[in-house]
Amino acid sequence: MTGSVGAAPSPLYAIALTRRGARTAQLVSRELGATLLLPKRLEDAVADADLFECPVAEIIAKLWQGGDGAGGFLLVMAAGIAVRSIAPLLEDKTTDPAVVVFDPEGRYAVSLLSGHLGGANELAQRSAKALGGEAVITTATDSAGRPAAEVWARDSGFELENPRAVVRVNANWADGEPVNLWVDPLLGARPEVEPLLPHLALVTDERERVQAGQTWIALTPRALELGDALIIRPKVLALGAGCRREADVEGVCAGVLGAVAEAGYSPKSVQVLASVDAKAEEPALLELSKRLGVEFVTYSGDKLKEVEVPNPSARVALAVGTQSVCEASALVAAGSGGRLIMEKKSQGIWTAALALIAPGVQ
Repeated sequence: MTGSVGAAPSPLYAIALTRRGARTAQLVSRELGATLLLPKRLEDAVADADLFECPVAEIIAKLWQGGDGAGGFLLVMAAGIAVRSIAPLLEDKTTDPAVVVFDPEGRYAVSLLSGHLGGANELAQRSAKALGGEAVITTATDSAGRPAAEVWARDSGFELENPRAVVRVNANWADGEPVNLWVDPLLGARPEVEPLLPHLALVTDERERVQAGQTWIALTPRALELGDALIIRPKVLALGAGCRREADVEGVCAGVLGAVAEAGYSPKSVQVLASVDAKAEEPALLELSKRLGVEFVTYSGDKLKEVEVPNPSARVALAVGTQSVCEASALVAAGSGGRLIMEKKSQGIWTAALALIAPGVQ
């Protein structure tokens, strides 16, 4: 399932339209922890079901769009009914929830929508196992026994910069055509790459990675000109930040994010935002962590003042008990072996620094 950092998994809903289907939906809902929904006319079919009286397309639309959206639908009904119900709701493969369709007896679990990022393929496989049926998976990479780039990125904790480039990469894999991978030397060795090695060619020469006509993946935290590559952002940056008390929220967020971009790095590669304990409830920094979708951590002044930094400040030491906030907190968050890749930048109300997180630090 997809979702923001630290968020609870999006909900699953199992919906059936017949008595036989209700029993199948009940088994699936129990196995996968889904909410079971049935038309009111089937209220005596099985226990523990929530009931609805509107058309099934209406209840699906309500759940699809409500709150943060559904994580997935397990629809025990004719595929035609399912397709007509979800068709007006479809927006994008990166955000649409998973949809799996079952026949009433549960002999087949068909991954209908969002097989990879939405997790429908996995849901179909788990459901089929629980029902003693068969999962029907039609995504090309799975059929060809090849990986799916977006699933690999998700499972590795990475983020896609340009999801639409996935289509070309996966099409090449499905057709047995070559896919190249360029790993930014800044990252060093990345064990997450190992599962892909049988399916791609590593490109090390910087000139090779921009050759026209090649299909390739770029794994980098840097904002580089990468042509039509599928750009995948590893979460390897610790962003240290400080600001004046009750500083303008928009000014801090825009300034710090602008500094990261100006230094040549992608905000999508930030894993954590760090500061001093005195700023733990600072509205601007809390909002910045929210916009980045990352955890906000703080450290005591005593811990931060132990860190050697290139730009100490006596004024800061008097104010918060440490000679550095942004550089020191970035380095502490990056762990032993982490290093600064953007020294302190400031603009009146805010300061910011970036550190490259040491391998193995979570």
